[in-house]
Amino acid sequence: MTMMRLTIGRILLIIGLIIGLKSWQMTIQHVGDPTYILISEFTKGSTHAWYHAFREAIGDLAAMVILLLTFLGGVSCRTPITWYNCLILMVGYYAPFWIGTPFVPELAAPHMKAEIIHILMAFFPTVGLFVSRSEFFKVSKKISRETISF
Repeated sequence: MTMMRLTIGRILLIIGLIIGLKSWQMTIQHVGDPTYILISEFTKGSTHAWYHAFREAIGDLAAMVILLLTFLGGVSCRTPITWYNCLILMVGYYAPFWIGTPFVPELAAPHMKAEIIHILMAFFPTVGLFVSRSEFFKVSKKISRETISF
């Protein structure tokens, strides 16, 4: 039954990441877009926003790869520590979609379609992580404390 939970978790993760590729693609499209620039008086250059979009896209790609490696890797990739690492990674990846909006409304998604994509791309992997939690924590019973301590 627990291996079935991991399979379900993997499927949910992949579904969320596939949905999220639309948002990732939109971020990449900002790079080089002449309408996605700052005012010319900005001291770091009007195209500095491209740098931030590119940096975000590469960070997002790294998060996706780490999640996939952890979920799809061998049993040694799934420990309590890696479960918490995934949780922290997901919070860091998905929370910025919403945490600023109550304080700065301009930080909201530009339209409802983007908001729906953000909700779905966060929902499926997060549920997948919690569904497969037992597969991450059962490994700790097989590994001695010395192996996973710092």
